[in-house]
Amino acid sequence: DLQDALAAAEADAEIWVAEGTYTPTSDGDRTVSFQMENGVAIYGGFAGTETNRADRDWDVHETILSGDLNADDGPDFVNNDENSYHVFYHPLGTGLDTTAILDGFTISGGNADGEFPHIHGAGMYNSSSSPTLNNCTFERNATIAGGGFGGGIYNEDSSPVVTNCAFRANSGHFGGGVHNNASVPVMTNCTFEDNSAYYGGGIYNEYSSPALTNCSLSGNSAGRGGGIYNDHSFPTLTSCSFSGNLADAHGGGIYNVYNSSPMLTHCTFAGNSAVLSGGGIYNNGSSMVVANCILAGNSATHGGGMFNNGSSLVLTNCTFFGNSADEYYGGAIYTGDDPSPVM
Repeated sequence: DLQDALAAAEADAEIWVAEGTYTPTSDGDRTVSFQMENGVAIYGGFAGTETNRADRDWDVHETILSGDLNADDGPDFVNNDENSYHVFYHPLGTGLDTTAILDGFTISGGNADGEFPHIHGAGMYNSSSSPTLNNCTFERNATIAGGGFGGGIYNEDSSPVVTNCAFRANSGHFGGGVHNNASVPVMTNCTFEDNSAYYGGGIYNEYSSPALTNCSLSGNSAGRGGGIYNDHSFPTLTSCSFSGNLADAHGGGIYNVYNSSPMLTHCTFAGNSAVLSGGGIYNNGSSMVVANCILAGNSATHGGGMFNNGSSLVLTNCTFFGNSADEYYGGAIYTGDDPSPVM
């Protein structure tokens, strides 16, 4: 039992977990979750015969940590009423640092639909905790529809280091894949696919400064910010791609409001759409620096590539082509009465 192994683990221990599905409890108590520990590394993806960690294969030997206590979940979160509120729960006081390692797992079936704080972070809840997450997939985790944060991961005053991880088909009201609150996570080579939310289908940033490098956001959807929603936030995105993300209102790829100041370098926006404004990017009351980026084939009623209102926009060596909007409303960029962007 993984819980027994975690309880017995001492500093500098490694826990190797064989392929299969593991739940935090067998007694139906939804409040029970897995909990990482400083100095303990948890590795999945083993057949059970390896003597060297390098011989494992987490794709072939999938190791699932699941909140589905009855093992009866169906598509679109059917039968998840009995699921654990969180697959991993790290409340204030846990104090994880980067020596707490999770590597090679699928985290699924969390259903954060309880009372606060059990309405946030269905896959993983981090409050003042910053673990290391490698080679993990967060999929089919959901928070309460009326106001839950972070279907896949909720970070509050936390700065996890996340590498080679995927976020798929997670759902939340604010941040389907990840919600960052006063946090500075570092995410490298991560993918966000088919996540959904009312705000921020892939990621919702609130007073946060995440750094994303070589990340891909595709097929995510939200009312605002299909890919990413930025609220008083200062993200840095390098060599990231946005494709096929959808906003029912504004910001198919990215939605920036409330003095957010994202910096984008070598990023690509292709085939994103918004019903109203900013198929690729929506800026309102924000400052944005965009360098060496491509916006192609994005669409909206206003500002197919980019919508700019009451915002400062600096564009350097960027390419716009094949973007579309209603006539007179800026296929490439719509600025309204704002000054022209600095290019």
